[in-house]
Amino acid sequence: MTLSLRPTGAPDLEFVMALEADPDASPFVTVWSREQHDHAIADPDQAHLVVRDGDEAVGFVLLAGLESPHRNVELRRIVVATRGRGLGREVLALVLDRAFGALGAHRVWLDVKPHNERALGAYRAVGFVHEGVLRDALLTEGEWESLAIMSVLEHEWSERR
Repeated sequence: MTLSLRPTGAPDLEFVMALEADPDASPFVTVWSREQHDHAIADPDQAHLVVRDGDEAVGFVLLAGLESPHRNVELRRIVVATRGRGLGREVLALVLDRAFGALGAHRVWLDVKPHNERALGAYRAVGFVHEGVLRDALLTEGEWESLAIMSVLEHEWSERR
């Protein structure tokens, strides 16, 4: 497996939107319109990236806060097509290498639904630390959902690598 990241282009959006809408992913991510994805692709404060295994698209990642003077980059979204095989952990490592390398981040953070055990396991495995909970932060289909906040710092990632 040779994973790589490249900027998302307009032709990739059907793939990206299909991944978001997948019944295994959609309960855990905010599904965006094509216009929202187009905006993220064009926004210099965001990185909208396709994950590739050789020539095959296998996922996508959204990063935000690239222009933050505080060097805090948000891992806004990560979705992989094949689940349960460790691919997500490998993609996370690739994303963190980029964030702490080329993007110059000091801290990478994310929010995750506390019942998303698969994602929590992957985040912990690469060094994310639980920071707290945003209680009743999302209104989803008439129900309130909380979000766990997690982060990893540059020196922590460097020590792991």
